[in-house]
Amino acid sequence: MEKGQAVWLRSTASRWGWVPALVHDREEVQLKPGLIVLRVTLRDDPSTGGVAPGGSSSKDCLSPFMNDDHLRRNEISGGDGYYNDIEPFEVVVTIDMESAERGELEDIKIRDNSAQNVVGRVDDLIGLTHLHEPAILHALRTRYDSDVIYTCTGPILIAINPFKSMPLYTEEIMERYRQQGETGIATEQVDAKKSEGKKK
Repeated sequence: MEKGQAVWLRSTASRWGWVPALVHDREEVQLKPGLIVLRVTLRDDPSTGGVAPGGSSSKDCLSPFMNDDHLRRNEISGGDGYYNDIEPFEVVVTIDMESAERGELEDIKIRDNSAQNVVGRVDDLIGLTHLHEPAILHALRTRYDSDVIYTCTGPILIAINPFKSMPLYTEEIMERYRQQGETGIATEQVDAKKSEGKKK
């Protein structure tokens, strides 16, 4: 974890179980001969929709190591207002070096800030750069908020009940799926016949 890196921090303060944070500082500390740990200071990420004390906007309370591009990427990935009720925080976490090097941290997960033109950053969760609980929850939540209720994870389809009427099943859309299904079946039959002919 490097300074300025965006992460998810496990927290009971969030109804989602995770809050966006930034690595503010990191230092290696020798506790005793042969025992070196990593001390990481995490702070709330002001660009994720939270409001700093005094009511200033997220741009007014930027950390010195954040630039406009970093802010833009964070607004795309998390500036949806879900974290407005999270109070500003600073947490110091001590991590053993071996766990830090392997990336096996239970309460801190790297946050993907890549901006893509897909709601929730991916159509298929397998495409997430960092595939872990907070990344999956965030992708599903942002897709759900945009009325995208279907998400793939490999060959598995995840459907989230929208609890409202959706324009997904109009006659036109159902006809398009029917035609696509018939075309797909015909293609499979042709491929099966070709492979049978090669066996003879």
